[in-house]
Amino acid sequence: MVTLQERLDRGDVLLIDGGMGTELERRGVEMDGEAWAGAAMKTRPDVIKEIHKEFIVAGADLIIANTYATSPHVMKHAGFSNEETHDLNLLGVRLAREAVAEAADGRQVFVAGSMSSFRAGLDVHKLPNKVEARDSYRRQAQALAEGGCDLIILEMMLDPVITPIAIAAAVETGLPAWAGFSARVADGKVLGFHRYADDAFDDVLDSGLSFPLQAAGIMHTNVEFTPPALAALKAKWSGPMFAYPHSGEFRMPHWQFDTVMKPEPFCGEAMGYLAGGVQAIGGCCGIGPDHIAMLKRGLPSHMPG
Repeated sequence: MVTLQERLDRGDVLLIDGGMGTELERRGVEMDGEAWAGAAMKTRPDVIKEIHKEFIVAGADLIIANTYATSPHVMKHAGFSNEETHDLNLLGVRLAREAVAEAADGRQVFVAGSMSSFRAGLDVHKLPNKVEARDSYRRQAQALAEGGCDLIILEMMLDPVITPIAIAAAVETGLPAWAGFSARVADGKVLGFHRYADDAFDDVLDSGLSFPLQAAGIMHTNVEFTPPALAALKAKWSGPMFAYPHSGEFRMPHWQFDTVMKPEPFCGEAMGYLAGGVQAIGGCCGIGPDHIAMLKRGLPSHMPG
């Protein structure tokens, strides 16, 4: 089989899946007030696998395990021990692997383990200190590697404190690491996505881009803010880039779907990322299999030029 690095090197355009947590919500799966979609691994693994399969059938070349919120420092607030959390991370990768085996029909589909800056209950007072964060992210990264993922995606890297801690833990596994940065725009300035400090986005990027990453990108960023965030990234990063924005709004523990873009305008926006050098494209929260299927129909197989 061709490796992920080989596919990037030869200029293949890769299709990433859409938002797992919001698809669970769409289907009536209960979200946890502390761990959002993390606890669904225990309550509805069947639905998680079915969503993976739908994204694969839609054409995704890379699917992301439902481990976005399953770091130990988050799951402890939802009542899970370190051992139970370890098993949930293994399960997340296994469900994705099973979905590939059942739905890919021989087509190569990569499985990414997810690590993120998600904090329990979105409560700023539940952010881990640096010592706890290092231990927590190392535990999660090791579990994802043990589970057999092909790469680790660092999702919602949004401040210069957690970003280097999480990326370091992923890189230590020896697996390829993709860093997904999240941004917002306020008063014409591109900032880190969080709102508990106005970190310049350049500072967030600098805190993560010094690591040996396979790819860097913009994700969980509103569609309208993704182009300026990509421009900021491109000014600092010459390697492969990816993008998978969100659409809609989150009010813990539920995604608000009433403002989610329809597949056609979303795909029109996403197709424009190719001209800026983005090689892997998909969607985050709010973006479902219909969006990914439309992207599949529109994306070229190789980068322009």
